[in-house]
Amino acid sequence: MISTAELIVLGVMATLGHIMAFFWYATGKCKTKYDWKVCTRTIYSLPIRNEQVWREFKSSLLTPMHAIFLGGLLYLGFFQNVSVLSFVLSLIATFVWSEIWHYSSHRAYHIRALHWIHVEHHKSALNTPFTGLSFSFMENFIFDTGLLLPLAIADHFLSLNFYGIAIWYIGYLYINSYSHANYELKPKQFNRTFGKVLTSATYHSLHHSRYTGNYGLGTRFMDRLFGTEWVDYEAVYDRISVKHQPLTKLREMVENSNVA
Repeated sequence: MISTAELIVLGVMATLGHIMAFFWYATGKCKTKYDWKVCTRTIYSLPIRNEQVWREFKSSLLTPMHAIFLGGLLYLGFFQNVSVLSFVLSLIATFVWSEIWHYSSHRAYHIRALHWIHVEHHKSALNTPFTGLSFSFMENFIFDTGLLLPLAIADHFLSLNFYGIAIWYIGYLYINSYSHANYELKPKQFNRTFGKVLTSATYHSLHHSRYTGNYGLGTRFMDRLFGTEWVDYEAVYDRISVKHQPLTKLREMVENSNVA
């Protein structure tokens, strides 16, 4: 049986991505009416067609698949440990495996023979709040099964915690929507501190506009390890966050910044 608390968490997982997407969409619509500080840190100052947003919204209807998969595994008896230690270990294990799995599968999708899986997401060269939810059925299926089935196998040996895995998904949905919102909210000095490890909205925007590079999910580690990070990323970040100068061309490169 699945408890009421577990059903509530699964419901949050199923809806949070769209709640955040609509929030950022409304923010973009209001930027000309209200003097919102976030709107001064636009990443790409280029028009986005309504047809793109509608296409992305239709694809986004597949997003709750992850809640269905996790709920199914929970119903089958997986992830039953309720200790605090298992929660922490499950959260860490999900975070680490998601970074490895996302980078590996993402790189694979850019091989010509597999790119059909990923092409729906890359129809959006400019990000909107719904881009982060716009994937083909197959890409959603591969990502969720590739993430959850190894954790289900690990559960047999380590006894994992449902809430630890679910909290990772909730954090992912919250951050992923912002990361595709075409605004940079992180601090000006971010890349001098936590940004040496963590990605940003600017980081992933470069992947969409340039079609390759910056494959990582939440961290820069795998891109740096395999040499797939765009060399001007930090300079682009400084231009947007410090100088408030958005990019005006999809393939625009930025010289190294001297911003302290």
